[in-house]
Amino acid sequence: MKTLTRSFTLLIIALTVSVISASDVSELLKSADEVLAIVVEIRGLEPKEPIKKGVQSREEVRAYLVSRIQEEYPREQIEAEERLLEKLGLIPPDLPLYEFMLELLTEQVAGYYDPDSKTFIIADWIPLEIQKPVMAHELTHALQDQHFGLKRFLTPVEGNDDKTLARNALIEGEGFIIMLDYTLRPMGRSALDIPDLIELSRAQMPLMATQYPIFGRAPEYLKETLMFPYTYGGAFLKRILTEGSWQDVARVYSDLPESTEQILHPEKYLDSVDHPTEVDTKRLQKNLSEDWEPVVDNVLGEFSMYLLLKEYISDEQAQRASEGWDGDRVELWENKSGNTAILLSTIWDGNTDATEFFEAYSELIIKKYPEAVRSDRKVSSATETLTWRKSGVEVTLTLEGDRVFVSELET
Repeated sequence: MKTLTRSFTLLIIALTVSVISASDVSELLKSADEVLAIVVEIRGLEPKEPIKKGVQSREEVRAYLVSRIQEEYPREQIEAEERLLEKLGLIPPDLPLYEFMLELLTEQVAGYYDPDSKTFIIADWIPLEIQKPVMAHELTHALQDQHFGLKRFLTPVEGNDDKTLARNALIEGEGFIIMLDYTLRPMGRSALDIPDLIELSRAQMPLMATQYPIFGRAPEYLKETLMFPYTYGGAFLKRILTEGSWQDVARVYSDLPESTEQILHPEKYLDSVDHPTEVDTKRLQKNLSEDWEPVVDNVLGEFSMYLLLKEYISDEQAQRASEGWDGDRVELWENKSGNTAILLSTIWDGNTDATEFFEAYSELIIKKYPEAVRSDRKVSSATETLTWRKSGVEVTLTLEGDRVFVSELET
């Protein structure tokens, strides 16, 4: 569930990679100044001070990336998240998440802006003409930093990766829009002329998988989460720009999106604000004995909930069942015997939405544990509880008004 919150441009177009010679470094830096002038014109933000620039090799970029991950996400924290994602079925059990994410991100990074040193770094192995859209994206981040202060938005929200991902979507979505505007500008067009940014990006996924073998091997959950800030963030910004202007975008920085739900459904941010509801997890915790200890406590959010359902049921059903999301908390507990428990507490916009999720999750359990036998069904006027058991696992699913609870316990 963790997302790297520093700013890196991941290429969503196929590249023919070639190393740029030292004699071309001055040309790269000169081109960056030319691109900046166009970005300033598109975005309407003037630099408050000169933007520092540098050129680095792939090895230097990787070293920076590794240092930032180690700084923001200790290995033990990533490994704990890895166990949760494995138990949910979002990544395979044999995937070393920490090492894989390093390889995945390094494979695609094409430049970055470092808000600590206030420096834009240009990759020395990418041809100039392909580098220019990357420059447009990263120089947008430099302007964002000077005007809005990026670090306060990029700091992970403790215990709420969904909110972190939503904030990252604002940052990267703006960079994505500017990059598209820069690319389409010679044709007299802009990102607003693209009917569906999400479909455009999805159409390029097979090409990316061919060009980037590590990306091609990545589980769908990692691919989708990696692309979310760019594609869905871009669509969110496009909605604002279609009805308003860049001045309206600037106002978002003082009233940040709170959830991926608001990014997926801009009307829940722009029109009738739908604030996420805090969820109490004590109901499920009381079923655990004293030898259980918490390992992970986080928020899935609508987007990750959709991805979780999509692993087991159809895309259409997963999207429909996740759209009524109003709040959740997911927890991973472990006991001294090495057993794990997943506790998922959710709240929905209404009873109908909760029932739809309850039915979808019932199907998920059947697909996830085909050998499990449904042993109990308890129904009252207020609740419905279903229980499945198989060797070593007991899953309980409860519907109670606008809330749904899931307990997946290893025994």
